[in-house]
Order: sequence, then structure tokens, then C-alpha cells
Amino acid sequence: MVPSAKIQAFKPYLPLVSDLWIVSQRYDLFFFIGSCVFTLFFFGLYHVADQFHFFLQGDSILITYFLFSALFDQPHIFQTFSRTHGDRIEFKRHKTIHTVGLGYLIAMGFLLTSLKLEAELIVFAALFGSYHIIRQHYGFLKAYKNLNQDRNRLDDWLDFGTFYSGMFACFFYDYSGIEAPIVIYKDFQCNFPNIPDVFVEIIWAIFIGFLALFLLRQLVRWWRKEPLNLPKLLLMLAVLSTHYLIFFVTATPFLVAEALETVYHDVQYHGWMMHYQTQQFPALKHVALKGLAIALLYGVVVGVIELKGLLYQDVWLWLFMPFTMIILYHYCVDGIIWKFSRQPELRPMLVAAKTTAGENKTK
Repeated sequence: MVPSAKIQAFKPYLPLVSDLWIVSQRYDLFFFIGSCVFTLFFFGLYHVADQFHFFLQGDSILITYFLFSALFDQPHIFQTFSRTHGDRIEFKRHKTIHTVGLGYLIAMGFLLTSLKLEAELIVFAALFGSYHIIRQHYGFLKAYKNLNQDRNRLDDWLDFGTFYSGMFACFFYDYSGIEAPIVIYKDFQCNFPNIPDVFVEIIWAIFIGFLALFLLRQLVRWWRKEPLNLPKLLLMLAVLSTHYLIFFVTATPFLVAEALETVYHDVQYHGWMMHYQTQQFPALKHVALKGLAIALLYGVVVGVIELKGLLYQDVWLWLFMPFTMIILYHYCVDGIIWKFSRQPELRPMLVAAKTTAGENKTK
């Protein structure tokens, strides 16, 4: 039997899949799903960075965190401004938030610094940031569900329960068993909340239960010849396995753990913003690449200021404070500026995927 004949013979056993993507299969697999490999890259970088004595004296923590912050994290923060201040519709809609609100946040940062509450601010930012990352991943999950008409109530319940129980099992595990202040860098330490171990065990048990039901549901759908939502399944696998690796398998200093947890989110966001810029400003040539270049320049400048603040904790810490509050601004407005149900100018971002798929089917 020739190979093609073997494939035809096996075809009845292959699952049916629905595979509508936000932009395209290649784009989504790189930016929204497969970008989890950047977590592995930075984990590897951390372990070999102490060999680079010509750069930051071989300090593997600083090398890892600086490259992450300057080339990924701070640029992704800057990308937000193309939506909040560069988009006239959105800026007019929430003008007070994007002007007075941002100003108040920056002023609050200087006030907290003057009161010597930088450590408490870092704790809040870390907790808020983790929740922000979880919410973004779930936003992509919902997008794939909507695109692929995956709206069965049972699937909605299982997807929600499996995703959030798994993510929070990782999240709370990271904040359990803390018996001393967390070292941010050298003498800079913070007291983080200590979650009881029994609480983590309960959430982990809930996740195992949801995961078993979720996998059983996929098996039932395959048996009934109902299509499996391939992008959703791949995203769930990438997100949950990555966070399990970060919080259950690896043990790294705080700044490195921040890089491992956040870089996947950062690349997702860059991909999302480049797609948004292309859709929203089609008349501007190479708008996405220009936006990325400016964001990288911003990231390098802010990354250097942040690095100086970590090393010297003097006037450089004050200089970095506005950028810290811009990060919190990004966290706060992200859930406001991407409300597809209330902001019709965003809908073409997902409608384009359905239109392209429909055209491909008619060919």
C-alpha cells in the first residue's frame, strides 16, 4: 500500500478540527501560541549568563532581567500607547483616563517613593501583573472560541474551569511556603503574602478534576465526530504547561522568574498590537514595523534606567518611578481598551479571519 493510500485508510480515525485563526496559522502559531518557547530561551540564558563576564560583570540575574526588560517587557508596555493615545476614537472615548488618570498614577508613584513604600508597590505590581497575564491568555482563548463557534455551554464551563483552576494553582503555589522576605536584588527585599499550603493543594485537586473532565469531553467530541477547536487546544497546552514549568519545575530568583512568566505574554502582546496597527492604520506604510522599532528604542532607554535603579537605588530609582506607574497604567487600562462588545472599531480584527476562511473554502 502506498503512503497516500495508508493515509486515506487511517482518515476515518483522525479527529475533525476547526482551525480559524486570529490572523493566520503561521502568525498565530508564532506570536500567540508558540512564543512560549521564549520562556525556555530566558531560562537557558539565565544558566549560561554567568559566562558573559564582559557584560554586567557576568551577573546572570541582571543579564537575564535587563535583556528581558529592555527588549521585550518595556517595549510591550509602550505599544499600549498606539491604542490609548495614537487612536483618536479611543483617546476621545476615555480622554480623562488617558490624561488625568495617567498623571495621577505617576504622582502617586512619587508619593509612595517619598514614603519609602517602594517594596509594597513592587508586591502590588507583581500580584497585579500575574493576574493581568492570566487575563490576557484567557482573552486569546475566548477569541479562538468565538472564531471557531465553540460556544457549547458545557465546553464554556470546562474551558473556564480548566484554564483558571490550572493558572491559579500555579499562581498560588508561587506564593506558598514563603517564610522570609523575597530578595528582589541583593539588599532590596519585599515581604510577599504567604498562602497556606492546604489552599494550594485544594486548588490543585480542583484543577486535576477539571482537566480530567476536559480531556474526557474532547474524547467524546472526537467519538461523536464533532470538530475539535485546534487553536484553543494548542493555546491551552502552551499556557498551562509553560506556567507549570515556571512555578512547579524551575526555581529561580525573583527577577528571573518575572522574566520567565512575562516574556510569553509580552510576545503575544507585540503580535496582537502589530495586527491591530495594521488593521487600524492601513494607510500608514510599514506601521507595525515602525511601531515595533520605536517601542524597542523606548525599551532600551527605560531598561537602562531600571538597571541603574536596581544597582544604585538612589536618584535612578526616582527616575524610573514614572515608568513603573506607566506599567500599572497598562495593567489598568488593558481591560478597558479591548472591549470588543463596546468598541465596534475593533471587530474587523477578528472578522477578517472569518472572511478569509470563507473565501478559502469557496476556492
